[in-house]
Amino acid sequence: MFKTKSKIYITFILMLSLTFSLIGCGSKTEKSNKEKKLNIYVDIKDKHSLNIIKFITDEYKKENPKATIIVSNAMGTDTLKDISKEKVGDIIFVSRNKMIELQSKGLLADVSAYYEKNKINEKYCNVMNSYGRYSDKYYGIGVIPYTIEVLYNKEALKKLNVKEPINIKEGEDILIKLNKESIKVPVILTDDIDINNALASLMIGNEKNVYNVDNIYNSSKEAYKEKKEFQSMFDSIQTLYKNGVVNKNTFEIGNENAIKKFVNGDIPMIISISYYYKEFNQNNVGLIEDYSSIASFKDNVPVIVNALLCKPINGENEEEANDFIKFAFSDTTQKKLLEKGFITGNSKVNEEAKGMASSIAKHLSNSNENGIIFLYNLPEKFYAGISSRIEKILSGQYKGDEWNTLVDEVFKYE
Repeated sequence: MFKTKSKIYITFILMLSLTFSLIGCGSKTEKSNKEKKLNIYVDIKDKHSLNIIKFITDEYKKENPKATIIVSNAMGTDTLKDISKEKVGDIIFVSRNKMIELQSKGLLADVSAYYEKNKINEKYCNVMNSYGRYSDKYYGIGVIPYTIEVLYNKEALKKLNVKEPINIKEGEDILIKLNKESIKVPVILTDDIDINNALASLMIGNEKNVYNVDNIYNSSKEAYKEKKEFQSMFDSIQTLYKNGVVNKNTFEIGNENAIKKFVNGDIPMIISISYYYKEFNQNNVGLIEDYSSIASFKDNVPVIVNALLCKPINGENEEEANDFIKFAFSDTTQKKLLEKGFITGNSKVNEEAKGMASSIAKHLSNSNENGIIFLYNLPEKFYAGISSRIEKILSGQYKGDEWNTLVDEVFKYE
């Protein structure tokens, strides 16, 4: 799925809003000797995470009114070149893919000390910490997690004479029913993942070797061909297709309007990131909690963390960066996020979650490194090919050698 012009426009507006709201007193010619200065570089294109980053930085500004916070955005520029050639930030926000690329060039500092100092490993859930770890060290700290949840409208299912699902297997049975009735399921994701790749993430389950693929990030064609476990992902989707669970017409791109229709009972099922849980937190909406009926899941609901806080080795304002990290990942700030309707990565804070939020928090706490969206361990050049092959499988064009041909295609001109 390619980004639409509207998505790009919304993201651009958010980036501008983030910049102008944070630059604050940076235009003053005379600054107090006690004034703090913090340079932040943002290379995030997802509007959901941009909103979270803006909230945290705005709150930090309120607590530190004398601080000058200067935000630089990577819209249309090369992050690798920006960070390697100049001092662009004391703190940077990037994806896991970008974190791995920057670390491989020696441009990121090890932030393990921040994990220890702020008790992040102790307070935050396993999968959040796993996102920031690469080559047995920590180079990033996850900003916020989004679980991918399957939700249903109780009244809409009743009209279809379908019982409420108690596990993911019964959720599959509902999909079969909806396919027969030509009723599509809206899917609402972050801006960096499309429907097909989300389906792949749901199917790939606990194939541990798949998640170790980051060890060969940007490696050779031969190294990737050895990762035969990826073919099992395509095979699993083919099985779902043969069983009538999914096809090319099962899902459609969802949005806020689809959420309203779903809550009103016009749509029986929806797949969404937990970012929107407060809209779903209604008496007539249920959430599938049990994933144990499908072996590939083993309670590892896929978790998206598409914004990581990292420290470039050439950052200047060490003390200010330390203060910001301490503030951002404090229980106080995380509680504010929870109060605004966002499930955090802080397990201690999430203990206060109630109702549906509690179920989502449980999915999050049960997830480990295998909950990482596998795409974030692959170079972006693989994304389109994976999605297109899944599209073909859902159209009845399964070949059985999808992974091999994909690797050949990716490395054709290298």
